[in-house]
Amino acid sequence: MIAAKTRYYLPLAVSLLMAVTGIALLSINLYGLFADIRKDDLGQEEPGLLRFAGDVPLSYRESLAKLGDIQQLDGLEYALEANQLVQQSLSHIHWHRVDPIEYRQLIPVWENYFLYFTGLFSNLPQFERYHFVDYRRSLERGIGICGDASMVLSQMLDKKGIENRIVSYGGHVITEVTLGDNQKLLLDPDFGVNLDMSLADLQARPADAYLPYIEAGYKEKEALALVRIYTTRHTTYDSVYAFMPRRYLFEYGSYILKWLVPAFLLLVSFIYLRHRARVSARKDTP
Repeated sequence: MIAAKTRYYLPLAVSLLMAVTGIALLSINLYGLFADIRKDDLGQEEPGLLRFAGDVPLSYRESLAKLGDIQQLDGLEYALEANQLVQQSLSHIHWHRVDPIEYRQLIPVWENYFLYFTGLFSNLPQFERYHFVDYRRSLERGIGICGDASMVLSQMLDKKGIENRIVSYGGHVITEVTLGDNQKLLLDPDFGVNLDMSLADLQARPADAYLPYIEAGYKEKEALALVRIYTTRHTTYDSVYAFMPRRYLFEYGSYILKWLVPAFLLLVSFIYLRHRARVSARKDTP
């Protein structure tokens, strides 16, 4: 008797649980469409939390508006303007000093519950303080370090069909752009600086990178530190995917699955409940 009741009610309970879970996940996703992933008053941090004092980023809306404005430009003009835009759009925080929840480094559950639970339970530092791969999400959150800035710039350049590659040193990441007539130049979107040389030139004469940072208003100590970094070994990546392949696939996949999972749960629950109702109706028919 108990076994028969279990066989009768257990599938119903599972179906209802799937429906409730699907509705909950769908509600979380819908809330996330309107929730702001950016920390309130970003840029108004206490001393020591920002790399550059007074580093207040553009709002996401302002960044998108300026990005739209420069779409009419091409080649070198676009690359230089995009480099400046990235620097203005991301607040360079000291990544491991700030509160990961307050700064949305731990991705909120309403933004992406896959990234949230991975960061919460995986014990993987890269998910506990997450770097977005998609440039739009980095701009929306408004924070980043050199790697984030270079990924954002690289994708902006990709959208315009401008050849580029990410150049990663042990302590810094920049972007090399290839223009017409094979003209190459290095851009540092974290600092908003055009080094006006190719990667080969930088390898041969790293000290030449000093002056562009000084002329851009950065302190001598900062410029010298970067010159020292440019004397070290580097690795180049032809795309953001090549730079972070696993995270790229996981992030894009999770943003698709976060909608597919609740849809699947609701669909299966609906099909089962409808089938059950039809069976009950047939039994009740004399």
